[in-house]
Amino acid sequence: MGELKKLLMLTVPLYIANLMHMGMGVVDTIVAGQAGTGELAAVALGVSVAAPVTIAVSMVLSIVGPIVSRYRGAGYESKVGLLLNNARYAAAVLLVVMLLALYLASFAFSVVTDDVLLAEKARQYVYYIMLGTPAVLLMRIAQGNFEGFGQTRPAMVISLLGVLVNIPLDFVFVFGWGAFPALGGPGCGLATALIQWLMCLGMYVLLFCSRHRIRTRQMWTMRGMEGSLVRAIFRLGIPLGVASLCEMTFFSAVVLVIAPLGELMVSAQQVAINVSGVIFMLPLSLGIAGSIRASYHLGAGNAGAFDAMVRTLLVLALVLVSLFMLLTLLFRQEIVALYTESAPVIATATVLLFYCAVYQIPDALQVIMSGLLRGCHDTTIITWVSLGSYWLVGFPLSCILIRTDWIVPAMGPAGAWISFIVALSIAAVFFTMRFLRTRRSIFSSEH
Repeated sequence: MGELKKLLMLTVPLYIANLMHMGMGVVDTIVAGQAGTGELAAVALGVSVAAPVTIAVSMVLSIVGPIVSRYRGAGYESKVGLLLNNARYAAAVLLVVMLLALYLASFAFSVVTDDVLLAEKARQYVYYIMLGTPAVLLMRIAQGNFEGFGQTRPAMVISLLGVLVNIPLDFVFVFGWGAFPALGGPGCGLATALIQWLMCLGMYVLLFCSRHRIRTRQMWTMRGMEGSLVRAIFRLGIPLGVASLCEMTFFSAVVLVIAPLGELMVSAQQVAINVSGVIFMLPLSLGIAGSIRASYHLGAGNAGAFDAMVRTLLVLALVLVSLFMLLTLLFRQEIVALYTESAPVIATATVLLFYCAVYQIPDALQVIMSGLLRGCHDTTIITWVSLGSYWLVGFPLSCILIRTDWIVPAMGPAGAWISFIVALSIAAVFFTMRFLRTRRSIFSSEH
């Protein structure tokens, strides 16, 4: 019962924080849509490049939390400040990578569209996003410190504030106000960049005002780089970033396969993807919580507590995900009606939500097992399994099921969801097998 309480105390704030991050994207979409379809299209194009790059690169630093937690479990809290100090050097390298990737990717807009004005607006959106990238990486380090000490509420509070500030800033920069000119869709990018800096500042204010103030000072102390620590961050973190990129680009590419089937199919798919994204925030949060607790118990060398935590985590995930799955099945039509009034879209998306509900079980299992592997500092396998399941199996299968009659008559968007289920099931199986092997290896070597 004690472990259940700890997991819930970690998961609930994480879930709210993740939903708030999604909420910022929803606000951008709504405000840009009010400015016109061209502005909305520019934001959509910009996000298609900016989101995968920023999330994938910043995910490298998500390993900071599990490392801090393992230090804490082993009684090495004094090393945390040194870790955070060196995470800054890793962030500096990642910043160069992120800025270069965003800049080069922005030229792709001229290739994917013949509309010169649309391409230019999407490029401006990305340039504005680039202004906030240092804050994204610095905030990830501070968040890792809090997560490592089992404190996820700071991220929740900062995310809530971010959503509240996002609304007025979007309107100011998109439509103009006083001395600020109307920037249209790209204004959402500028608003996002400013919010990232405000959220970063807020996170470090909370960090400095908490009991972590000593480690905050250690983080910003001018000292030489510890090569071993920076290499450890990259060795453990880069596979997480690559895996994240594989997953995001897979789902984006499948939408491109569906696009020639028409606006109705794309709209129905987008509704189903959005509903799935909201539900996914729950197992994602459980996976992060599991990685934190796994790292702590491994640092303490307590096999019994580790196994009890894993059992509790899996039962909790099964109960909660089953509840969400049941609600999705029972209220499919009502859920879709929240997104659109179009009867054809409602009919198509309602069918897709059946697959979306089934998809939740393998999706939850793979993200939780991935989180446990991250907590065990066994991350390289995550890259290879993600690459294989999503791109060697999932994407070819989606192309076949969506557009051809090779296996069954062309299924349209439903074929995409079957490919999602297959790819995620493969990932879940391999992650589970690897986790069991890793667990045996770690604790057998300690005896």
